[in-house]
Amino acid sequence: MKKKLLQLFAFLLLTSCSSSNDNIEETYIYPTFGSEINVTINGLTFDAMEPFISPDGNYLFFNNKNDGVNTKLFYATKINDSTFTFVGELIGTNQTTQPHLDAVADMDSSGNFYWTSTRNYPNELDNLFYGTFNSGVVSNTGRLQGDFNLNTPSWLIMDHGISIDGQFLYYNNAKFDSTNCLGPCETTIGIAQKINSTTFNILDNSDTILQNINDPNYIYYAPCISSNNLELYYTRYLKGTITENTIFEICVAVRNTATSKFSIPRVLLSESISNLVEAPTLTTDMKIIYYHKKILDTHKIFMRHRN
Repeated sequence: MKKKLLQLFAFLLLTSCSSSNDNIEETYIYPTFGSEINVTINGLTFDAMEPFISPDGNYLFFNNKNDGVNTKLFYATKINDSTFTFVGELIGTNQTTQPHLDAVADMDSSGNFYWTSTRNYPNELDNLFYGTFNSGVVSNTGRLQGDFNLNTPSWLIMDHGISIDGQFLYYNNAKFDSTNCLGPCETTIGIAQKINSTTFNILDNSDTILQNINDPNYIYYAPCISSNNLELYYTRYLKGTITENTIFEICVAVRNTATSKFSIPRVLLSESISNLVEAPTLTTDMKIIYYHKKILDTHKIFMRHRN
């Protein structure tokens, strides 16, 4: 009898430990960044928004004021981390007939380039474009296909972020209705996987991976995935009427493996709309974050070093 009691005790102890381990919450380490540094773009005389730093760090892509009337993509070349030289328009990406919007540059380590464009909308609803970047020119362009496109009037791919290996697209679906909303009325972030050079399809577990991020109470945009696929940066604000008190936040969510779900997000930066902060982008070594900020009605690019 004593032996049986000892065996029962051992069994209960083992099952108790197993149950406890299964319920242990993961521990996450969130990045932090230092003080704000102004980014100088020599020769630039207009607004700079939606920055993207190329994987090799040599090019800074951005668009001018995002008014949807005469919005174009531009680029500058690196002098040092906080100083660039303005070159001009990004050839191969911009429309010429107003109103138009070509914005939100994105590129993987192989030079596959992506951007958002409203050309021929609403006749054609798939508005995310691809091409190949080389020395200031984007060629071999086309519309990116896949089931991440809702192909529904008033819904657009507002923003996107490509993984450095080009295999995963973090897309941002947004519904626009100027009668009822200033800016997007609702948004979601999803993940699509590369099928071929012209097509991405939604991951089966996209919703699960992003379940701690997508919240119907917020508007989301400007996703950026780190080079190790463990940190997801984006911008958000509370859904509702935008006022002078609306707070815009740059957030980060993290995970411990490249296939697991992301953590509950943490706010890195926040400002009211008068000093709007948006659109984070990270260097390949993950040591610098760039973003744009509104200063006296002009949008400028800033950076911070990782602590």
